[in-house]
Amino acid sequence: MGQSADQIRQEIDQKRADASSKIDQLQQQVQGTTEQVRDQVQESVEQVVEQVKGTVDETIQTVKQSVDFRQQIEERPLVALGAALVGGFLLGGMTGSGGNGGGAGHAPQQGYGSSNEYRSTSSHSSGSSTVRTALQKSGLEDTISNAAAALMGSVTDQLKSTLDRNFPGFADKMQTAQNKMGSLADKTHETQKSS
Repeated sequence: MGQSADQIRQEIDQKRADASSKIDQLQQQVQGTTEQVRDQVQESVEQVVEQVKGTVDETIQTVKQSVDFRQQIEERPLVALGAALVGGFLLGGMTGSGGNGGGAGHAPQQGYGSSNEYRSTSSHSSGSSTVRTALQKSGLEDTISNAAAALMGSVTDQLKSTLDRNFPGFADKMQTAQNKMGSLADKTHETQKSS
């Protein structure tokens, strides 16, 4: 208790300086920690943004490739041929010229048992007839017909699975349309109701 006022003042000033120094150190540590956290958060955000951009770019590329008909034809030429055949049959069936003699330049004529033979009314009818007769006699016509039927079945299965994969719920709507009697408009209306 024998301290003088000057000594107490010096002690207070010393403690103030120590406290100020400690506060400065704490402030520097907090600022350093804040900067580290901010840098880490910024790096994390940048990584997430890059990952999202990569995923979006990959998705866009995948969609472009699945819609790129040239690439699909190059990768799967037989499927493309089958799809073209199916499309031709469908268009022929919708326009009424699907093998019932309604096509231009062809007339039905009985021959070779109970099957109909279509002969072109052009000057090539005798050549076509000769080729057709040769194909029938050799059995090649049946082979071609069976191969076409097998190809159509495979293409149909592939088309259904591709459509169902790219358009979820397609198989159900296809089944609904197959079970509905009536016109295309009636079937379309029925499949829309089942959604």
